[in-house]
Amino acid sequence: MRLPAPSWTFWSTALLFTTPTTAFLPLRTRQAEDIAAAFDWASITPTPDLQYHPCYDTFQCARLRVPLDWSKEAGSNASSFSSSSPGPYAAIAIVTLPATVPVTDPAYAGPILINPGGPAGSGTDMALGLATVMQGLVDVPGVRHYDLLGFDPRGVRLSTPSGSCYASQFNRAMDAVALRGMPTALSEQGLQMRFGMNRAVGELCDGDVFRHLSTASVARDMLEIVDRSHELVVKAKGAAGSNSTASACGGNGEKPRLQYMGFSYGTFLGNTFASMFPGRVGRMLVDGVVDGADYTAGTWEKNIGDADASVDIFYRTCFDSEASCPLRQSSDTSFTDIRTRVDALLSSLREAPVMTVYNDRVYTMTSYLLGEKIRTSLYAPIQNYEPLAISLAEALVGNFSSILADQVVMGFDLPSSVCTESSASDPADPPQEYNFASEVSRGIICGDSQASAGERDLAWAADTVARITNQSSTIGEAWTNIPLACADWPFTPPYAFAGPFGSKAPDNSSNTPAAPLLILSTKTDHATPLENAYSLSRLHEGSSVAMVDAVGHCALLATTSSCIYGIVQEYFHTGKVPVNGTVCEAECVPEIPFKACPGLP
Repeated sequence: MRLPAPSWTFWSTALLFTTPTTAFLPLRTRQAEDIAAAFDWASITPTPDLQYHPCYDTFQCARLRVPLDWSKEAGSNASSFSSSSPGPYAAIAIVTLPATVPVTDPAYAGPILINPGGPAGSGTDMALGLATVMQGLVDVPGVRHYDLLGFDPRGVRLSTPSGSCYASQFNRAMDAVALRGMPTALSEQGLQMRFGMNRAVGELCDGDVFRHLSTASVARDMLEIVDRSHELVVKAKGAAGSNSTASACGGNGEKPRLQYMGFSYGTFLGNTFASMFPGRVGRMLVDGVVDGADYTAGTWEKNIGDADASVDIFYRTCFDSEASCPLRQSSDTSFTDIRTRVDALLSSLREAPVMTVYNDRVYTMTSYLLGEKIRTSLYAPIQNYEPLAISLAEALVGNFSSILADQVVMGFDLPSSVCTESSASDPADPPQEYNFASEVSRGIICGDSQASAGERDLAWAADTVARITNQSSTIGEAWTNIPLACADWPFTPPYAFAGPFGSKAPDNSSNTPAAPLLILSTKTDHATPLENAYSLSRLHEGSSVAMVDAVGHCALLATTSSCIYGIVQEYFHTGKVPVNGTVCEAECVPEIPFKACPGLP
């Protein structure tokens, strides 16, 4: 029986921030600057057991100490490490919204770990902004009640050591400006300049940190979080005199299992965990699927195959909106007339970038920036179609202000406070400002593919650019900036996993998932095409794909759908997945002018 969908409000992809190398899910929020300042994270001493402290009114915060290098731990593939193990350590920042029942209640169902993607997205930010509504989605009142646990992967945000490469925000912002003003990567000169710039940035990074940012290391950290969370439940039940010492996610002598929701790059993290530790999977939902083999090989062939189809949906929406869309002209006979004009502007900017004045500064307007505006807007069509149409209409008449004002497109925020060379990096530990996501993302992406991508020299760069731009004439150039960040990347992780990916069907064996994976997608996703979801399903027996008939990135992000909400709630309740290929209707579609979608901000 399908459980009724809860009344809730999910979040859009415009949550946290974006960077030159965050590939799969650009995120941004204006609350991010306040999160670290609202609680003194330095007051928490990292410990190998999970010690929670009250924080942010209704949340619990912790810093879990884990080995920086899991390859040096004898039990790194299965059991916890010894607290007497030699360092160095990483401290994983955790923010948990406790379940609405005590852990001794029979309805307590354990923690669900969440990851927002990126890579380099902050799980603590996600928990603070979304845990309450996510809890409302998965809980079944009186039957199952979950903790929602957000953690910052190693190197990210509040976890330490920080994956920062720059000594000051001023230097970081100036390099971002320089990169965006360079000639197109489609030209020989531009390719050489961009290759050289990215190689030089890699030289700024500390190998003692960046060798240990692999997704495999994060997956092993997640296993540690699961085990340490289980310990707390056992202690609480023991103190309460309960006969049962097992949590809802592990009982009858069985080791506790992961319950997880991962989006975008978070699907690769989930896939990695399920492939490394299949017997430790309880419930796993992944949404907006990254192809694991393609990602770890550094080939970047399975991301933007549906990009031009996504772009066409935008132009069709504009054409169908008639005079309400500022891009449409009275002489247009189809959406292709609109696209032709924008394509011509892209071509013109590739041949001759335009120097323009904005905000009392001179900027170089390039085809990369125009393509990046389109690319980043496609993640959340409902929110972004109207502002994208306005920006493109302005650009066609030579006004690039709204593009240059977009911090997501520009990849940096340059307030007056950092406009001096004396502006040093945040001295706090953990840092209060998260302005180094670009470097962390670079380290994760490049490290994950280091062992199998081959020599990433100039010839590799040229081949990569040609391959990616052939996949999409509109956003291909902008997408090339992601793999080019790995130019001559020098750091190989000692603890890594590049496959084989997959897990056996649930069969009550201790070495298989307790429930099959639930895999979600939209029908048309410019960053993680639907085919990736089916490819992942073929690797994990018994898993099932459910999609929303919508455009945008991730089924739970792009629109609202009571059908998909019901599937998710039932899955976390019973472990049941729908018939593979189930299609859910979207309750909102992108419109011009913008029309609010109940349930989306």
